Amino acid sequence: MNFASDPPLQRKISQMGKRVRWQHPELIRRGIDQTRLVINNANGTPAAHDAFHFLVLGDSGTGRHRRHSPPRRIAERLLPHKKGAAFLLHTGDVVYLVGAADQYRDNFLKPYREWLHHSEDWQTISHEGLVFNQPFLPVPGNHDYYDLSIPVALIAGVTLPLRRHLQWMHDIDAGWRGSRQGETYARAFLDVLADIPLTHLGDHLDKHYDVSWDGKRCLRYQPGINTRLPNRYYRFRHSGVDVFAIDSNTLLTTAKPSTSNVKRRQELRSLEQQQANLYRDLANSNLSEENRDALLDELETLQEECFDLQRHFRPSASVDQEQLTWLKQGLIASHRDPDARGRILTMHHPAYVTEKTKWSQADTQAIRNHLRDVFDEVASSLGGALNSPLVDLVLSGHAHCMEVLRTHETGHADREINWVICGGSGYGLRMQRREGPELIEQGEAGNSSVIASNNLFIGRNWNGTAEGDAYSGLRIDIAEGKPLRMSLTPLVSSRTSKGWIDAEPAPITLGG
Repeated sequence: MNFASDPPLQRKISQMGKRVRWQHPELIRRGIDQTRLVINNANGTPAAHDAFHFLVLGDSGTGRHRRHSPPRRIAERLLPHKKGAAFLLHTGDVVYLVGAADQYRDNFLKPYREWLHHSEDWQTISHEGLVFNQPFLPVPGNHDYYDLSIPVALIAGVTLPLRRHLQWMHDIDAGWRGSRQGETYARAFLDVLADIPLTHLGDHLDKHYDVSWDGKRCLRYQPGINTRLPNRYYRFRHSGVDVFAIDSNTLLTTAKPSTSNVKRRQELRSLEQQQANLYRDLANSNLSEENRDALLDELETLQEECFDLQRHFRPSASVDQEQLTWLKQGLIASHRDPDARGRILTMHHPAYVTEKTKWSQADTQAIRNHLRDVFDEVASSLGGALNSPLVDLVLSGHAHCMEVLRTHETGHADREINWVICGGSGYGLRMQRREGPELIEQGEAGNSSVIASNNLFIGRNWNGTAEGDAYSGLRIDIAEGKPLRMSLTPLVSSRTSKGWIDAEPAPITLGG
């Protein structure tokens, strides 16, 4: 039995669209683009090619640790870099395990309280209508869409007081409700226009969608006043760098399976039996916190493997073509705009990764294929006008580690791109696969080649500290001028019996 349920792709799209009144006549009449964001900068408007830095974290939303909190520790590592940061990007899975409203206070507000307006009141702030004192810009992760499966939800609701007394399901980061198909995430971060009566909608739009970008009106992001996002995917520009934030959850379609469904169903039954065994083990009230953490990490991994296999049984599911077309057109426009000097893409699911549990999943391949299709079309449209990398940096999470890779010759326009995974910021850690840091792909002609290689991996069993397991966040510095040059500074901490030990890996320079 699956612990969680994942809404169908079209359900995610339609529900999120209803919440933001996607393409409502009032928005169309005013010429509003619901995918663009203009951010008010506390330090004034930066020049087109100024240097700046920003912060990154992901897969952080856990509150299950009673004696220490990895999300809080990584938040503390980011704090010295907060002042002057242009923005913070969160690569998804804001709250585990099922994006529930009753988990937001402990799993999100508590560790990141310094980013909240009126941060001293974090214990009484609702997750609805959050206001940040600096740009805090997430993308939805898969757990931000999850709900409890119906059998588990029934059990959870009936037994909630007992579970909290016994500290079992309470530690599993689930509460007794789910995300309501992403509604909790939307109410925390998006401009939920559906809540505004139609008689007042025009006034709201005139007040908050009052800036222009390429002739289109769009939402103004004002730290300390209004810090809502216009949609589940969006773009903004800072100092000439265009940032595209993607909802990768609606891009997880698979090709026709190469393995028989009979074999895959056998694999699925085996995984479900392993889950049942874990539920039994977790019911042991004598478990230490360390053993409980290990079991919960394994349970989360098994859940992802189950969903990955289940997607093979519906390979004909439609794809979020509207979002892919938006990304393609945005990249083309960015490359043709003389004021744009670089492009960053951020999303939850990685396209290239060597982490043990994610590198071979169907979800990873699906994201890779969709990005390749988009990038190929962008390169074809630009032709000889493409005189810089198609994308300077792709950020993602989902894999519970920090990883820096670069693609080589892939046969597609995603060659020679930097891919950075920042997904080790709190929930649990994973190790690198035994096969090593090089990703090999077999071509149509049957030949194999190295398409990507890794030059940094920080997670479980990391050799940078004696303890081996390392959580992480990231500072990224963008140099002035063009072409775009970047410096990555990992912010790393390991938990020991005596407390936290911080590590300072050498910065990594990219671009130029």
